[in-house]
Amino acid sequence: MTQSTSKQAWFIWGLAAFFYLYELVLRVSPSVMTDGLSNSFNVSASMLGVLVSFYYYSYTILQLPCGIFLDRIGVKWILSISALLCSVGSILFALTNNLVVAQFGRFLVGCGSACAFISSLQVASTMFSAKYFVILTGATNLLGTVGGLVGGYPVAKAVNLIGWQQTTYVLAYVGFAVAGLIMLVFPNTVRQKVERKSSVTSEIISLIRNKQIIITAIVTSLMYLPCCTFAELWAVPYFMKRFNVTNEIASMASSAVFLGIALGSILMAIVANKIKSFTKTLKYSAFACGVLFLIMLYAPMELHISLLIVFFIGILTGAQPIGFTCAKYNATSELSGTTLAFTNCVVMLFGCIFQPLIGYLLDSFRSGKVDASGQRLYSISCYTNAILVIPICLFISFLLIFLMKETYKNSDA
Repeated sequence: MTQSTSKQAWFIWGLAAFFYLYELVLRVSPSVMTDGLSNSFNVSASMLGVLVSFYYYSYTILQLPCGIFLDRIGVKWILSISALLCSVGSILFALTNNLVVAQFGRFLVGCGSACAFISSLQVASTMFSAKYFVILTGATNLLGTVGGLVGGYPVAKAVNLIGWQQTTYVLAYVGFAVAGLIMLVFPNTVRQKVERKSSVTSEIISLIRNKQIIITAIVTSLMYLPCCTFAELWAVPYFMKRFNVTNEIASMASSAVFLGIALGSILMAIVANKIKSFTKTLKYSAFACGVLFLIMLYAPMELHISLLIVFFIGILTGAQPIGFTCAKYNATSELSGTTLAFTNCVVMLFGCIFQPLIGYLLDSFRSGKVDASGQRLYSISCYTNAILVIPICLFISFLLIFLMKETYKNSDA
Protein backbone atom coordinates (compact mmCIF):
# COMPACT_ATOMS: atom_id res chain seq x y z
CA MET A 1 0.00 0.00 0.00
CA THR A 2 1.10 3.55 -0.59
CA GLN A 3 1.41 5.86 2.42
CA SER A 4 -1.84 7.67 1.59
CA THR A 5 -3.71 4.42 1.00
CA SER A 6 -2.31 3.04 4.23
CA LYS A 7 -3.56 6.06 6.19
CA GLN A 8 -6.97 5.77 4.55
CA ALA A 9 -7.13 2.06 5.34
CA TRP A 10 -6.32 2.65 9.00
CA PHE A 11 -8.94 5.39 9.24
CA ILE A 12 -11.64 3.26 7.61
CA TRP A 13 -10.85 0.30 9.84
CA GLY A 14 -10.74 2.57 12.89
CA LEU A 15 -14.19 4.01 12.17
CA ALA A 16 -15.69 0.57 11.62
CA ALA A 17 -14.05 -0.70 14.80
CA PHE A 18 -15.38 2.31 16.74
CA PHE A 19 -18.91 1.34 15.74
CA TYR A 20 -18.16 -2.12 17.10
CA LEU A 21 -17.04 -0.45 20.33
CA TYR A 22 -20.31 1.48 20.48
CA GLU A 23 -22.54 -1.52 19.92
CA LEU A 24 -20.68 -3.39 22.69
CA VAL A 25 -21.67 -0.60 25.08
CA LEU A 26 -25.30 -1.17 24.09
CA ARG A 27 -24.92 -4.93 24.32
CA VAL A 28 -23.50 -5.09 27.85
CA SER A 29 -25.24 -2.10 29.47
CA PRO A 30 -28.21 -4.18 30.75
CA SER A 31 -25.78 -6.07 33.02
CA VAL A 32 -25.56 -2.99 35.28
CA MET A 33 -29.29 -2.28 34.97
CA THR A 34 -30.60 -5.66 36.20
CA ASP A 35 -32.29 -4.28 39.33
CA GLY A 36 -33.91 -1.40 37.44
CA LEU A 37 -35.02 -3.65 34.60
CA SER A 38 -36.43 -6.25 36.98
CA ASN A 39 -38.41 -3.57 38.82
CA SER A 40 -39.59 -1.75 35.69
CA PHE A 41 -40.82 -4.88 33.94
CA ASN A 42 -41.47 -7.06 37.02
CA VAL A 43 -39.66 -10.09 35.61
CA SER A 44 -37.81 -13.11 37.03
CA ALA A 45 -34.14 -13.89 36.35
CA SER A 46 -35.05 -16.22 33.47
CA MET A 47 -37.37 -13.63 31.91
CA LEU A 48 -34.68 -10.96 32.34
CA GLY A 49 -32.28 -13.23 30.48
CA VAL A 50 -34.84 -13.63 27.69
CA LEU A 51 -35.42 -9.86 27.50
CA VAL A 52 -31.72 -9.09 27.19
CA SER A 53 -31.11 -11.98 24.78
CA PHE A 54 -33.59 -10.56 22.24
CA TYR A 55 -30.53 -8.63 21.08
CA TYR A 56 -28.91 -11.94 20.17
CA TYR A 57 -31.93 -13.30 18.31
CA SER A 58 -31.81 -10.62 15.62
CA TYR A 59 -28.01 -10.39 15.74
CA THR A 60 -27.76 -14.10 15.00
CA ILE A 61 -30.44 -14.21 12.30
CA LEU A 62 -28.82 -11.36 10.37
CA GLN A 63 -25.24 -12.63 10.42
CA LEU A 64 -25.35 -14.54 7.14
CA PRO A 65 -27.32 -11.83 5.29
CA CYS A 66 -24.82 -9.25 6.56
CA GLY A 67 -21.88 -11.33 5.35
CA ILE A 68 -23.44 -11.81 1.93
CA PHE A 69 -24.22 -8.10 1.56
CA LEU A 70 -20.72 -7.14 2.69
CA ASP A 71 -19.21 -9.43 0.04
CA ARG A 72 -21.44 -7.90 -2.65
CA ILE A 73 -22.33 -4.32 -1.70
CA GLY A 74 -19.76 -2.94 0.70
CA VAL A 75 -19.73 -1.38 4.15
CA LYS A 76 -20.85 2.27 4.08
CA TRP A 77 -24.64 2.00 3.80
CA ILE A 78 -24.84 -1.12 5.93
CA LEU A 79 -22.94 0.54 8.79
CA SER A 80 -24.83 3.83 8.68
CA ILE A 81 -28.26 2.15 8.65
CA SER A 82 -27.07 -0.15 11.41
CA ALA A 83 -26.14 2.77 13.65
CA LEU A 84 -29.61 4.27 13.14
CA LEU A 85 -31.26 0.98 14.08
CA CYS A 86 -29.18 0.85 17.27
CA SER A 87 -30.40 4.33 18.24
CA VAL A 88 -34.07 3.70 17.43
CA GLY A 89 -34.02 0.39 19.29
CA SER A 90 -32.42 1.99 22.34
CA ILE A 91 -35.05 4.73 22.46
CA LEU A 92 -37.86 2.15 22.29
CA PHE A 93 -36.19 0.10 25.03
CA ALA A 94 -36.00 3.10 27.37
CA LEU A 95 -39.35 4.61 26.44
CA THR A 96 -41.66 1.80 27.51
CA ASN A 97 -42.74 -0.20 30.54
CA ASN A 98 -44.27 -2.81 28.23
CA LEU A 99 -42.16 -5.96 28.11
CA VAL A 100 -43.02 -6.79 24.49
CA VAL A 101 -42.06 -3.31 23.28
CA ALA A 102 -38.82 -3.51 25.27
CA GLN A 103 -38.04 -6.86 23.68
CA PHE A 104 -38.64 -5.35 20.24
CA GLY A 105 -36.30 -2.48 21.14
CA ARG A 106 -33.53 -4.92 22.07
CA PHE A 107 -34.32 -6.82 18.86
CA LEU A 108 -33.71 -3.64 16.82
CA VAL A 109 -30.44 -2.97 18.68
CA GLY A 110 -29.38 -6.49 17.73
CA CYS A 111 -30.31 -5.80 14.10
CA GLY A 112 -28.17 -2.68 14.08
CA SER A 113 -25.25 -4.41 15.79
CA ALA A 114 -25.20 -7.48 13.57
CA CYS A 115 -22.69 -6.23 11.01
CA ALA A 116 -20.34 -4.31 13.34
CA PHE A 117 -17.70 -6.96 14.04
CA ILE A 118 -17.65 -8.60 10.62
CA SER A 119 -17.53 -5.19 8.90
CA SER A 120 -14.32 -4.40 10.76
CA LEU A 121 -12.88 -7.79 9.82
CA GLN A 122 -13.96 -7.28 6.21
CA VAL A 123 -12.08 -3.99 6.09
CA ALA A 124 -9.04 -5.73 7.60
CA SER A 125 -9.32 -8.54 5.06
CA THR A 126 -9.70 -6.34 1.98
CA MET A 127 -7.46 -3.36 2.75
CA PHE A 128 -4.49 -4.95 4.53
CA SER A 129 -1.96 -7.69 3.82
CA ALA A 130 -2.92 -11.18 5.05
CA LYS A 131 -0.14 -11.18 7.62
CA TYR A 132 -1.89 -8.36 9.52
CA PHE A 133 -5.27 -10.09 9.73
CA VAL A 134 -4.80 -11.94 13.03
CA ILE A 135 -3.43 -8.78 14.68
CA LEU A 136 -6.24 -6.59 13.31
CA THR A 137 -8.79 -9.17 14.42
CA GLY A 138 -7.34 -8.93 17.92
CA ALA A 139 -7.25 -5.14 17.73
CA THR A 140 -10.91 -5.06 16.65
CA ASN A 141 -11.76 -7.26 19.60
CA LEU A 142 -9.70 -4.97 21.83
CA LEU A 143 -11.76 -1.93 20.83
CA GLY A 144 -14.93 -3.93 21.32
CA THR A 145 -13.91 -4.79 24.84
CA VAL A 146 -13.22 -1.13 25.51
CA GLY A 147 -16.91 -0.78 24.73
CA GLY A 148 -17.56 -3.52 27.25
CA LEU A 149 -15.54 -1.56 29.82
CA VAL A 150 -17.54 1.58 29.12
CA GLY A 151 -20.73 -0.44 29.45
CA GLY A 152 -19.60 -1.54 32.92
CA TYR A 153 -18.63 0.92 35.65
CA PRO A 154 -19.20 4.20 33.69
CA VAL A 155 -22.69 3.14 32.65
CA ALA A 156 -23.40 1.82 36.17
CA LYS A 157 -22.40 5.24 37.54
CA ALA A 158 -24.70 6.95 35.05
CA VAL A 159 -27.55 4.58 35.89
CA ASN A 160 -27.24 5.40 39.59
CA LEU A 161 -27.12 9.13 38.85
CA ILE A 162 -29.85 9.58 36.23
CA GLY A 163 -31.58 6.20 35.96
CA TRP A 164 -31.38 3.43 33.39
CA GLN A 165 -33.86 5.05 31.00
CA GLN A 166 -32.04 8.39 30.76
CA THR A 167 -28.72 6.62 30.39
CA THR A 168 -30.12 4.59 27.49
CA TYR A 169 -31.39 7.79 25.82
CA VAL A 170 -27.87 9.26 25.96
CA LEU A 171 -26.46 6.12 24.34
CA ALA A 172 -29.10 6.40 21.60
CA TYR A 173 -28.01 9.96 20.78
CA VAL A 174 -24.42 8.75 20.37
CA GLY A 175 -25.68 6.29 17.75
CA PHE A 176 -27.24 9.07 15.69
CA ALA A 177 -23.90 10.90 15.71
CA VAL A 178 -22.03 7.76 14.64
CA ALA A 179 -24.46 7.22 11.74
CA GLY A 180 -23.92 10.77 10.52
CA LEU A 181 -20.15 10.47 10.75
CA ILE A 182 -20.13 7.24 8.74
CA MET A 183 -22.26 8.82 6.00
CA LEU A 184 -20.03 11.88 5.80
CA VAL A 185 -16.57 10.35 5.72
CA PHE A 186 -16.81 6.66 4.83
CA PRO A 187 -15.93 5.64 1.24
CA ASN A 188 -18.75 4.33 -0.91
CA THR A 189 -17.52 0.74 -1.16
CA VAL A 190 -15.24 -1.57 0.78
CA ARG A 191 -15.73 -5.12 -0.44
CA GLN A 192 -13.95 -8.08 -1.92
CA LYS A 193 -13.18 -7.43 -5.59
CA VAL A 194 -13.80 -10.96 -6.84
CA GLU A 195 -16.12 -12.38 -9.47
CA ARG A 196 -19.05 -14.28 -8.00
CA LYS A 197 -19.14 -17.76 -9.54
CA SER A 198 -21.82 -19.34 -7.39
CA SER A 199 -25.23 -18.61 -5.91
CA VAL A 200 -25.87 -17.61 -2.32
CA THR A 201 -27.47 -20.98 -1.59
CA SER A 202 -24.53 -22.96 -2.94
CA GLU A 203 -22.10 -20.79 -0.98
CA ILE A 204 -23.95 -21.41 2.28
CA ILE A 205 -24.14 -25.14 1.55
CA SER A 206 -20.40 -25.25 0.90
CA LEU A 207 -19.79 -23.61 4.29
CA ILE A 208 -22.05 -26.05 6.12
CA ARG A 209 -20.32 -28.99 4.45
CA ASN A 210 -16.89 -27.73 5.51
CA LYS A 211 -16.28 -29.66 8.74
CA GLN A 212 -13.34 -27.47 9.71
CA ILE A 213 -15.46 -24.31 9.56
CA ILE A 214 -18.19 -25.99 11.65
CA ILE A 215 -15.75 -27.22 14.31
CA THR A 216 -13.98 -23.86 14.37
CA ALA A 217 -17.29 -22.02 14.75
CA ILE A 218 -18.31 -24.21 17.70
CA VAL A 219 -14.93 -23.79 19.42
CA THR A 220 -15.01 -20.03 18.87
CA SER A 221 -18.53 -19.91 20.31
CA LEU A 222 -17.74 -21.93 23.43
CA MET A 223 -14.65 -19.82 24.13
CA TYR A 224 -16.80 -16.66 23.94
CA LEU A 225 -19.10 -17.70 26.80
CA PRO A 226 -17.01 -15.98 29.52
CA CYS A 227 -17.70 -12.74 27.65
CA CYS A 228 -21.21 -13.01 26.20
CA THR A 229 -22.76 -14.93 29.09
CA PHE A 230 -20.74 -14.04 32.17
CA ALA A 231 -19.27 -10.55 31.64
CA GLU A 232 -22.18 -9.20 29.60
CA LEU A 233 -24.97 -10.18 31.99
CA TRP A 234 -24.40 -12.45 35.00
CA ALA A 235 -21.03 -11.30 36.42
CA VAL A 236 -22.50 -8.21 38.11
CA PRO A 237 -25.40 -9.92 39.94
CA TYR A 238 -23.08 -12.84 40.85
CA PHE A 239 -20.52 -10.52 42.44
CA MET A 240 -23.25 -8.48 44.12
CA LYS A 241 -24.56 -11.64 45.77
CA ARG A 242 -21.24 -13.28 46.62
CA PHE A 243 -19.54 -10.22 48.11
CA ASN A 244 -22.62 -8.21 49.15
CA VAL A 245 -21.61 -5.10 47.18
CA THR A 246 -23.41 -2.49 45.06
CA ASN A 247 -23.81 -2.72 41.30
CA GLU A 248 -21.08 -0.08 40.87
CA ILE A 249 -18.53 -2.19 42.73
CA ALA A 250 -19.76 -5.43 41.19
CA SER A 251 -19.43 -3.87 37.72
CA MET A 252 -15.68 -3.97 38.32
CA ALA A 253 -15.90 -7.72 37.69
CA SER A 254 -17.42 -7.19 34.25
CA SER A 255 -14.87 -4.45 33.57
CA ALA A 256 -12.02 -6.70 34.70
CA VAL A 257 -13.08 -9.38 32.21
CA PHE A 258 -13.31 -6.86 29.38
CA LEU A 259 -9.99 -5.27 30.30
CA GLY A 260 -8.41 -8.72 30.26
CA ILE A 261 -9.98 -9.48 26.87
CA ALA A 262 -8.73 -6.15 25.52
CA LEU A 263 -5.15 -6.97 26.51
CA GLY A 264 -5.47 -10.66 25.67
CA SER A 265 -6.79 -9.99 22.16
CA ILE A 266 -3.42 -8.52 21.18
CA LEU A 267 -1.29 -10.65 23.52
CA MET A 268 -2.73 -13.94 22.29
CA ALA A 269 -2.32 -12.90 18.65
CA ILE A 270 1.34 -12.18 19.40
CA VAL A 271 1.68 -15.54 21.18
CA ALA A 272 0.15 -17.32 18.16
CA ASN A 273 2.71 -15.65 15.90
CA LYS A 274 5.56 -16.48 18.29
CA ILE A 275 4.73 -20.18 18.57
CA LYS A 276 3.48 -20.27 14.97
CA SER A 277 0.27 -22.06 15.85
CA PHE A 278 -3.33 -20.95 16.08
CA THR A 279 -4.63 -24.25 17.46
CA LYS A 280 -2.10 -24.53 20.30
CA THR A 281 -2.90 -20.99 21.41
CA LEU A 282 -6.62 -21.77 21.44
CA LYS A 283 -6.08 -25.10 23.19
CA TYR A 284 -3.98 -23.82 26.08
CA SER A 285 -6.21 -20.80 26.56
CA ALA A 286 -9.46 -22.77 26.70
CA PHE A 287 -8.12 -25.24 29.27
CA ALA A 288 -6.54 -22.62 31.52
CA CYS A 289 -9.67 -20.45 31.32
CA GLY A 290 -11.84 -23.36 32.45
CA VAL A 291 -9.54 -24.05 35.42
CA LEU A 292 -9.63 -20.39 36.51
CA PHE A 293 -13.43 -20.40 36.35
CA LEU A 294 -13.58 -23.37 38.71
CA ILE A 295 -11.21 -21.62 41.11
CA MET A 296 -13.33 -18.46 41.03
CA LEU A 297 -16.53 -20.37 41.71
CA TYR A 298 -15.38 -22.73 44.45
CA ALA A 299 -12.28 -21.37 46.18
CA PRO A 300 -12.82 -19.06 49.19
CA MET A 301 -11.32 -15.64 48.44
CA GLU A 302 -11.61 -11.91 48.93
CA LEU A 303 -13.14 -9.58 46.35
CA HIS A 304 -9.82 -8.27 45.05
CA ILE A 305 -8.49 -11.81 44.44
CA SER A 306 -11.67 -12.75 42.58
CA LEU A 307 -11.34 -9.61 40.44
CA LEU A 308 -7.77 -10.59 39.60
CA ILE A 309 -8.89 -14.06 38.57
CA VAL A 310 -11.63 -12.77 36.27
CA PHE A 311 -9.06 -10.39 34.77
CA PHE A 312 -6.90 -13.38 33.81
CA ILE A 313 -10.02 -15.17 32.56
CA GLY A 314 -10.45 -12.18 30.26
CA ILE A 315 -6.86 -12.38 29.03
CA LEU A 316 -7.31 -16.06 28.13
CA THR A 317 -10.66 -15.33 26.48
CA GLY A 318 -8.72 -12.89 24.29
CA ALA A 319 -7.57 -15.92 22.28
CA GLN A 320 -11.14 -16.41 21.01
CA PRO A 321 -10.82 -14.03 17.98
CA ILE A 322 -8.11 -16.33 16.62
CA GLY A 323 -10.99 -18.67 15.82
CA PHE A 324 -12.18 -16.16 13.21
CA THR A 325 -8.73 -16.21 11.65
CA CYS A 326 -8.86 -20.01 11.49
CA ALA A 327 -12.31 -19.85 9.89
CA LYS A 328 -11.14 -17.32 7.29
CA TYR A 329 -8.23 -19.52 6.20
CA ASN A 330 -10.50 -22.57 5.92
CA ALA A 331 -12.56 -20.86 3.19
CA THR A 332 -11.97 -19.39 -0.26
CA SER A 333 -11.24 -15.67 -0.62
CA GLU A 334 -14.58 -14.92 -2.30
CA LEU A 335 -16.40 -16.28 0.77
CA SER A 336 -14.40 -14.23 3.27
CA GLY A 337 -17.25 -12.07 4.54
CA THR A 338 -19.79 -14.89 4.45
CA THR A 339 -17.47 -17.24 6.36
CA LEU A 340 -16.75 -14.65 9.03
CA ALA A 341 -20.47 -13.92 9.29
CA PHE A 342 -21.33 -17.61 9.57
CA THR A 343 -18.81 -18.05 12.39
CA ASN A 344 -20.12 -14.97 14.17
CA CYS A 345 -23.67 -16.26 13.65
CA VAL A 346 -22.85 -19.44 15.57
CA VAL A 347 -21.06 -17.41 18.27
CA MET A 348 -24.11 -15.22 18.80
CA LEU A 349 -26.44 -18.23 18.68
CA PHE A 350 -24.63 -19.55 21.74
CA GLY A 351 -25.25 -16.17 23.39
CA CYS A 352 -28.96 -16.55 22.62
CA ILE A 353 -28.94 -19.93 24.30
CA PHE A 354 -26.69 -19.46 27.31
CA GLN A 355 -27.80 -16.05 28.63
CA PRO A 356 -31.37 -17.22 29.30
CA LEU A 357 -30.13 -20.74 30.15
CA ILE A 358 -28.24 -19.45 33.18
CA GLY A 359 -31.31 -17.44 34.16
CA TYR A 360 -33.41 -20.59 33.83
CA LEU A 361 -30.93 -22.54 35.97
CA LEU A 362 -31.02 -19.79 38.59
CA ASP A 363 -34.81 -20.07 38.79
CA SER A 364 -34.53 -23.86 38.94
CA PHE A 365 -32.10 -23.81 41.87
CA ARG A 366 -33.79 -21.07 43.94
CA SER A 367 -35.71 -21.96 47.09
CA GLY A 368 -38.70 -19.73 46.29
CA LYS A 369 -37.90 -17.00 48.80
CA VAL A 370 -38.71 -13.34 48.07
CA ASP A 371 -37.69 -10.09 49.76
CA ALA A 372 -39.99 -7.54 51.41
CA SER A 373 -40.86 -5.97 48.05
CA GLY A 374 -41.66 -9.33 46.47
CA GLN A 375 -38.46 -9.60 44.42
CA ARG A 376 -37.09 -13.12 43.97
CA LEU A 377 -34.04 -14.06 46.06
CA TYR A 378 -31.17 -16.16 44.74
CA SER A 379 -28.50 -17.69 46.97
CA ILE A 380 -24.83 -17.79 46.05
CA SER A 381 -25.14 -21.57 45.54
CA CYS A 382 -27.78 -20.87 42.87
CA TYR A 383 -25.33 -18.68 40.99
CA THR A 384 -22.46 -21.14 41.43
CA ASN A 385 -24.47 -24.08 40.12
CA ALA A 386 -25.83 -22.07 37.18
CA ILE A 387 -22.50 -20.52 36.12
CA LEU A 388 -20.74 -23.92 36.32
CA VAL A 389 -22.01 -24.54 32.79
CA ILE A 390 -19.37 -22.08 31.48
CA PRO A 391 -16.20 -23.95 32.57
CA ILE A 392 -17.79 -27.22 31.42
CA CYS A 393 -18.20 -25.71 27.95
CA LEU A 394 -14.62 -24.43 27.99
CA PHE A 395 -13.32 -27.95 28.63
CA ILE A 396 -15.50 -29.22 25.78
CA SER A 397 -13.94 -26.61 23.48
CA PHE A 398 -10.49 -27.76 24.60
CA LEU A 399 -11.29 -31.28 23.41
CA LEU A 400 -12.77 -30.07 20.11
CA ILE A 401 -9.63 -28.08 19.26
CA PHE A 402 -7.78 -31.39 18.79
CA LEU A 403 -9.99 -31.88 15.70
CA MET A 404 -9.07 -28.51 14.18
CA LYS A 405 -6.63 -28.22 11.30
CA GLU A 406 -3.68 -25.88 11.81
CA THR A 407 -3.97 -22.97 9.35
CA TYR A 408 -1.13 -20.76 10.55
CA LYS A 409 0.86 -21.37 7.37
CA ASN A 410 -1.98 -19.75 5.38
CA SER A 411 -1.63 -16.46 7.25
CA ASP A 412 1.61 -15.53 5.43
CA ALA A 413 2.81 -14.22 8.83
